[in-house]
Amino acid sequence: MAMLLLHLHPSSSPSLTCLPSSQSLRIPTQKSNQFCSWRPGFCKQSIFRISCKGSLTTRKKATEISAKASAAEKQGTYAMEISEEAAAAEKEGKYDAIVIGAGIGGLVAATQLAIRGARVLVLEKYLIPGGSSGYYERDGFTFDVGSSVMFGFGEKGSLNLMTRSLEAVGKLVDLIPDPTTVHYHMPNSISIRVHRDYEHFICELTEKFPHEKEGIGKFYGECWKVHNALISLELKSLEEPLYLLEQFVRNPIACLTLAFYYPQNAGDIARKYIKDQNLLNFIDAECFLISTVRAYRTPMINASMVLCERHAGGINYPVGGVGSIAKQLVAGLLERGGGIKYKANVRKIILRDGKAVGVRLSNGTEIFSKKVISNATRWDTFENLLDQDAVPEDEKKFQKLYKKGLSFLSIHLGVNADVLPEGTDCHHLVLELVMNMDA
Repeated sequence: MAMLLLHLHPSSSPSLTCLPSSQSLRIPTQKSNQFCSWRPGFCKQSIFRISCKGSLTTRKKATEISAKASAAEKQGTYAMEISEEAAAAEKEGKYDAIVIGAGIGGLVAATQLAIRGARVLVLEKYLIPGGSSGYYERDGFTFDVGSSVMFGFGEKGSLNLMTRSLEAVGKLVDLIPDPTTVHYHMPNSISIRVHRDYEHFICELTEKFPHEKEGIGKFYGECWKVHNALISLELKSLEEPLYLLEQFVRNPIACLTLAFYYPQNAGDIARKYIKDQNLLNFIDAECFLISTVRAYRTPMINASMVLCERHAGGINYPVGGVGSIAKQLVAGLLERGGGIKYKANVRKIILRDGKAVGVRLSNGTEIFSKKVISNATRWDTFENLLDQDAVPEDEKKFQKLYKKGLSFLSIHLGVNADVLPEGTDCHHLVLELVMNMDA
């Protein structure tokens, strides 16, 4: 059975005055299994986004970005923001690195290289940067096309990656703190707010499930145990042996803690302490927002990082929209000698002797560099940008085992904020029937 996810959040316009405002909306659907949420806004005139998850055969965005990019591609043209250093590197054919895709990951990789003196070029097939944290403008308003629950803006620890990435290039964004991460509306008329303040959240949860007070404390206690181990380490890839060895020497207890929880899932641990099915359904819903599957299919490390960091670092919304993050990273990249080209659709990664040495664009242009970094999706990278005989065997095995998830539909709406009562929570999730949550 299909699952429907509705989610509204604010966009912003430079001419609007931002004020705290929001409303809880009930959205009826035809489906008996419904999973609905929305994020009201912060602006005098608020813009909302509805996103629906279900068994759709296509993924659509209510923007004209793809159409415009396709038109530009046919014309063989691309826009460019490039520093003098990057222009010289292109003229000499001596880029140190090409980054495919201007999503947040690609921009952070590019800026980190640029501040270390590398000559970097980012190639983005759309008109704007940001990827799933991008934006588009319509009738004076700016719409987010993806993320709105933003982690990584904390002041301490190792999970404040957005703060550190922006500070590395001398940039910052103004933030609006969300006092409530999500307001859940569960079956059996159960309403639960995930407050920014952890004690407030636990107090509300135990008021709803007083008979599970001990189990709640033990489950979330284990989450904090994992989270504290994570923030004590310098976060890099958990798949790099040399990194793991270095971290083990520095903090063996944290590494052993993560090793213990690495093969475990959040569902099994929750069920070890909690018996109430309504509470377990709530934990399933929490994990669905993290991984789009139930708790028993969500790694405990992943669940713990999100379930605790929302309290430790908090959820914050950038003033001007999520796209302001990418804008600031691009500005920092240019100031440090890097470059970015838009409407530059990479069609193929060029290999020589088994090594990536450059890329070929859809208009036939070839650009070469010492290294190629792909921020395209895993599927685009290995299925489209590389010839199949160049795909690693591990990746081929992964593709055989991988189960594709639900497709995604976004609809963007503009709503007058005057109808929104003050003080309503920003993100709402409605689950009317618990079944096939991860189908």
